[in-house]
Amino acid sequence: METTTKPNSKWFLEKIGHEGLNNLLMAYEDKSAYAMCVFSLALGPTMEPITFMGKTPGKIVPPRGPNDFGWDPVFQPDGYDQTYAEMPKEEKNKISHRSKALALVRSHFAEAGYTFQMDKSL
Repeated sequence: METTTKPNSKWFLEKIGHEGLNNLLMAYEDKSAYAMCVFSLALGPTMEPITFMGKTPGKIVPPRGPNDFGWDPVFQPDGYDQTYAEMPKEEKNKISHRSKALALVRSHFAEAGYTFQMDKSL
């Protein structure tokens, strides 16, 4: 399952819930999925944005763990026996799609050597 924005996944979950998602996938053997985060940066109004994508492969599973955050209870990353919801926050943050995308942003800024000018009139 791919959702393009958090508001879409929130609406989806409000309508059918985690169990509904699993019911939709029941007929399919392949439950593979991935979580993706995309950050884009434009250095000015006429500049092409630079895009950084973080992706964590996994699968959709029956809900497990606290229902604190979106689809975390039904997403189990590849190589783990816990869902995002069951993982300690520190572990999830190390492997998450967001941390992967943010690491690319950090790396880009570290290598780019940008210089910024502040508008003193603000």
